[in-house]
Amino acid sequence: MKWNFENKIAIITGGASGIGKQIAKDMVESGASVAIFDLDATQGEKTLQELQGLTENKVRFFQGSVADKEFVDSAVSEVFKEMGEVDFLINCAGILRDFMIHRFDEKKWDLTLEVNLKGVAVVSQAVVTQWISISKAKAAEKGEKYLPVLENPPRVIVNIASMAADGNMGQMAYSASKAGVVGMTLTMAKELNRYNIRAHALKPTLIETPIIGDLLQKNDGKFRNMYESKIPFGIGKTKYVSDPVCFLCSEGGYFMNGCIIPINGGKLDGL
Repeated sequence: MKWNFENKIAIITGGASGIGKQIAKDMVESGASVAIFDLDATQGEKTLQELQGLTENKVRFFQGSVADKEFVDSAVSEVFKEMGEVDFLINCAGILRDFMIHRFDEKKWDLTLEVNLKGVAVVSQAVVTQWISISKAKAAEKGEKYLPVLENPPRVIVNIASMAADGNMGQMAYSASKAGVVGMTLTMAKELNRYNIRAHALKPTLIETPIIGDLLQKNDGKFRNMYESKIPFGIGKTKYVSDPVCFLCSEGGYFMNGCIIPINGGKLDGL
């Protein structure tokens, strides 16, 4: 067991595949109970079975869109009710719809920001609302408005942004959405520290996931070769994102808040 997440509970969006699935697997193998949210019902059920085969702890799959507030509020409420108080929220759900500014595509723009940016906000507000309600109820029992910070259990939000947040050709919508995630994360870190809630964002470079699988296969692997030549350490594996996420959620990451961490594959000047 690499990390000690015994008696911990995590919600992971986009947890059916790619980076989210890797994080779910690593947390489950480290003792956590996990709820995954994903739009893909088939892949979600498959991942659920895989995760259940790794643990006797609770694992749940909720099928729906992270941008659907009604779905999210209901699913989060069910997690807290059936699984217990959540410790970690990992916002990993995302889509990629590329275009350049002179070929602006309003549908792609709206959908990208709805999932990548609004989705992070919607899920975060649902979880944070639960956390704050719990904290305020405990404070009220003591006749106080707020609990002292350290009387709240430590909780963590990790948002998966991207190196594209710094700008990347052909990724108007994606870059805008991920830059928004970075700004939102810093705001969360400032607003929530009074409740002992820490918020971070990771900015991965190109990682081998289903979201970019088609791109890497185009033109007989031309794009794969191009990106592998641009990134000193090559195209990344999902574990290179999962490990930092797990560290930030671990006791070792306790004294950190509001960190925006590039997972850059050795490349220091963007994607």
